[in-house]
Amino acid sequence: MNASDAPSPGGELRRPRVVTIDGPAGCGKSTVVARLSEWLGARGVATVGFSTGLVYRGLTWCALERGIDLADARAVRALLRGVELGGVELRVVELRGELRVEVDGHDPGEALRTTRVTDAIHWIADDPEVRAALLPLQRALPAGPVILSEGRDLGTVVYPDAAVKVYLTASLEERARRRHSEFRDRLGEEISLEEVQERIRRRDEHDSEREAAPLRPAEDAVVIDTTTLAPEAVVEEILAEFPDDWFPPAAPSGAGGGADE
Repeated sequence: MNASDAPSPGGELRRPRVVTIDGPAGCGKSTVVARLSEWLGARGVATVGFSTGLVYRGLTWCALERGIDLADARAVRALLRGVELGGVELRVVELRGELRVEVDGHDPGEALRTTRVTDAIHWIADDPEVRAALLPLQRALPAGPVILSEGRDLGTVVYPDAAVKVYLTASLEERARRRHSEFRDRLGEEISLEEVQERIRRRDEHDSEREAAPLRPAEDAVVIDTTTLAPEAVVEEILAEFPDDWFPPAAPSGAGGGADE
């Protein structure tokens, strides 16, 4: 039985309360998840953040560390055949309000977000067999808190029955500016703004055209252009989609100016 299927004290199954936030690189997913978590936490709503792409990044990082040729699909798939056969152990663990990915008992941390992994991840993400094998990891969610998930195919593939589906977008120029700042300030990587923009443009094209779970909004997703919106404004639009029963009885169901500046 998965964590997502845990029985409640009354005996019935408790399904996780999932919010899917999809969109291309640099659209503001991580920032919005962090602000949503802050706003909900201040009102007594427990949340857990989950960047589901970390599952693919963890496998990519492992393959790179082991010197595996990522173009060799058979060699990559062999990593999923079990530790006893020389495979990798991937685990999703909860730590300080977010779900993280451990690789063979080790949390690679920010190494999963570097350009070394980002430039190679398409070999993993494009393989339908690998995606199917990793799907159970992405779906094994705790049933209690609100899950604030961010990715590219969550509303369409991973959590098609999610109660709240959001698709964020922004101009290529603005997304490149944001990602450039992240590379410089968070990861310590010096890459020109022009190169970052070209990388994002190529990834947009690739992700949108791939056969396995292409990047696109779910039909029932709310689409928000974040190019000129402050994170607080995006949070307010998302909160308006939340079911009322996700909030404690005394809590309002809209942002109401409560988001931190």
